[in-house]
Amino acid sequence: MLYRKEIDGLRAIAVLPVILFHAGFEAFSGGFVGVDVFFVISGYLITSIILVEYEQEKFSLINFYERRARRILPALFIVIIVCIPFAWFWLLPSDMRDFSQSLIAVSFFASNILFWRESGYFETSAELKPLLHTWSLAVEEQYYVFFPIFIMIFWRLGRKWIIIAIGLLFVVSIVFSEWAVSAKPAAAFYLLPMRAWEMLIGALAAFYLSQCNHKLIGKRLSEIGGWIGLSLILCAIVVFNKSTPFPGFYALVPTIGAVLIILFSSENTSVGKFLGNRVFVAVGLISYSAYLWHQPLFAFARHRTLIEPSYIVFSGLIFLTFILAYISWKFVETPFRSKLIFQRSAIFGLALLITLIISIFGYYGHQTNGFQGRIDGLVLDNAPDMKIYEKQVEKCWNSVEKNPNVDSACVLGADNAPVAFGLLGDSHAGSLLHVLNEEALKLNIQGKNYSYRSCPPLINAKPITQESGDIACYDLRKDFFRVAKSTPAELPDVLIVSARWAFLLEEKPFNNGEGGVESGNSWLWELPRKSANYADNMSFEIVESINSILKSGKIVVLIYPVPEMGWDVSRVLSKHWLFSNTPSSTMGSVSYDLYLERNKVAIDVLDSIEGGKNIIRVRPDKILCDTFVKERCAAHINGEALYYDSNHLSNLGAKIIIDNVLSTVNKNQLH
Repeated sequence: MLYRKEIDGLRAIAVLPVILFHAGFEAFSGGFVGVDVFFVISGYLITSIILVEYEQEKFSLINFYERRARRILPALFIVIIVCIPFAWFWLLPSDMRDFSQSLIAVSFFASNILFWRESGYFETSAELKPLLHTWSLAVEEQYYVFFPIFIMIFWRLGRKWIIIAIGLLFVVSIVFSEWAVSAKPAAAFYLLPMRAWEMLIGALAAFYLSQCNHKLIGKRLSEIGGWIGLSLILCAIVVFNKSTPFPGFYALVPTIGAVLIILFSSENTSVGKFLGNRVFVAVGLISYSAYLWHQPLFAFARHRTLIEPSYIVFSGLIFLTFILAYISWKFVETPFRSKLIFQRSAIFGLALLITLIISIFGYYGHQTNGFQGRIDGLVLDNAPDMKIYEKQVEKCWNSVEKNPNVDSACVLGADNAPVAFGLLGDSHAGSLLHVLNEEALKLNIQGKNYSYRSCPPLINAKPITQESGDIACYDLRKDFFRVAKSTPAELPDVLIVSARWAFLLEEKPFNNGEGGVESGNSWLWELPRKSANYADNMSFEIVESINSILKSGKIVVLIYPVPEMGWDVSRVLSKHWLFSNTPSSTMGSVSYDLYLERNKVAIDVLDSIEGGKNIIRVRPDKILCDTFVKERCAAHINGEALYYDSNHLSNLGAKIIIDNVLSTVNKNQLH
């Protein structure tokens, strides 16, 4: 197979945007598509090699897997081994447990499955997972377990039937991917069945070029095709963002772009010369190692600092990425590819030994909850992580998932006591659930839970995606508002309503202006159109929803916006305890003025709801802001976190709010 410099240049075009995207450079908002370009290149190159060997009757499965082992494993193992001591000293137990699990998954090329299963509502931010990027390696290696066997089976039928079979698999995979983007977005992103088409399209290009004389393609057509291909990739890099439904049909933009470059560019075309320049080729040669190094460097930097690293820091880390990439390419990748230096038995033997060692370490990390004994218990007690929250809402939220209706609502407080209140809303309401349950037990009253993740109390809003959780939320809300209208006596007389109002209205996550930038996408809903402005439509929806509850004769305890913090409070406090001393009163806090600015629309909307004596307004900002810390919203009290993460109240924070609710609500109304 002839070497094509422009393919190495295309690797550079793939890896650079990925690295810049993960560093947070906004100009590369779609940089994640570089992985898709890699998939196409891989599908093309591997298939081309297989075809050449089949034509020469030299193909061997053992030789194929040996080449993959030489290509993938040495640099991967070096990166993992270097990561372990940094993880030991810098990661909190919950993060170390996750890292330990990823060690096992990476060793067996199953990390995509692990990260898919970890893609829950409260999981650790992707930016903090040192080995998250290995999901793409897992997808590739899973693909190459099956693909050569597939070729072996169909080879006897002839090339025509192989191409037809690949074409059918391509269609099935991309259609499945498009469906999963809305129904199972995490699965669509991580799993092989929804990604296989990206490598298959490269395979089809290999079949075409193996029979086509590249010189017969007209010069003009080659020039146009190559530049269209490059334009498609660059367009995806700068236009796409985290909100783009992906992969699905949108992934056709960068993948078709990559295919066009593979098909039409050569050393004789302007695109081929552009991609084949020394700089791009050099970056392309070390692109695999660069891809391996960048995520751990970025993730550990984020763990070590208490705020999001600056662009200057990330620029330095990118420079370090390429230094390490060159070193590992020169002294690890290149030597291990040589059969004269390392024989097959040495490659497989070392791979087995290192896999065993890494897996054992990972197993003990999982079993010991991230080697929890490394960390002072005071740190863990004062800054509990989201796992505590998850356990506290698990029973009630599982009930919603199984039976999303009012009749099946989970019981809070005393089982045999009269039903006195209901809890309605999204995960901000859920953060009150545990404390409400404990207080209801003390008062010998019963409550009902109607809260669920990402499920604000909206009467008409429909979710954009169709995940099972979204459907459960929609069904629960439909049933709740149906009962409120038709048979309100079936609902408690007092309803505590809470949601992340500002996020609903402002659409985007919170940036506290001090380095705390919350990760995540916009929060959008399909709403009845009463205005051309989305925020106006959401305002109408909120007011109509609360009014419909008030019209049913219920007393509404309306919880106004809880202060968002921008950074993960528990993590910031834990790191401060771990690396420094007792946190100051201002540690982790945010500006009260910024809170008022962010929540102005939300507060105005909630203030506009008229309910007389039937509406009780609770302002968390009046309790948590400009009280414990002057002119700021507190993150902790004497080192004990008020939040589990960046916006969900801990039990301490929830207790302060619920105490205020109980002091405001007439006790007779709760019996």
